[in-house]
Amino acid sequence: MLTVSGLRRGVDGRVLSWPDRLELAEGQVLGIDGPSGSGKTLLLRAIAALDPSECRRQLGDRAFQDMTPQEWRRRVLWVPQAPPTFRGTGRELHERIAAIRSLGEPPDLGVAAWDRPWADASGGERQRMVLALALAAEPDVLLLDEPTAALDPDRVAQVEELLAGRTAVWVSHDSAQLERVADHRLHLT
Repeated sequence: MLTVSGLRRGVDGRVLSWPDRLELAEGQVLGIDGPSGSGKTLLLRAIAALDPSECRRQLGDRAFQDMTPQEWRRRVLWVPQAPPTFRGTGRELHERIAAIRSLGEPPDLGVAAWDRPWADASGGERQRMVLALALAAEPDVLLLDEPTAALDPDRVAQVEELLAGRTAVWVSHDSAQLERVADHRLHLT
């Protein structure tokens, strides 16, 4: 499903080097952990083609260079750790995104804040709304950066259940979570 090779990036005079090749089959989850500053988010951003990188990316039988960057980012979707700021409600954000691209109805993640101003929603509610919007886009691969960091244990279990069977690269500081959700693990130092 997803193959990425040649991952390297210069940051502040040092070179971050990840495994030379990452491969994910359909439905598999690669769990990534490591200390803060070890390059977990930068790795996700490189896979998502959000930062300059000379790595080689392939989704199924199509290479990155055979797609537009927008198509790649729609099919290999990065869900950031910190939800963006937005003026309006979660429902209005859904409507704006749906006006630009095909977007299904977001799954029910128990969010009561869809019709409240975004700024009034808790961090966990915003995190669940962003995840629901990502799932509504129906990507082939999810790049998840601490998707449950702001959630209580019941909501964590709900999100883990909802994401079961989806192809994903999942960053977490919670080793027990990665034991539950990941087929493969990568520890960055």
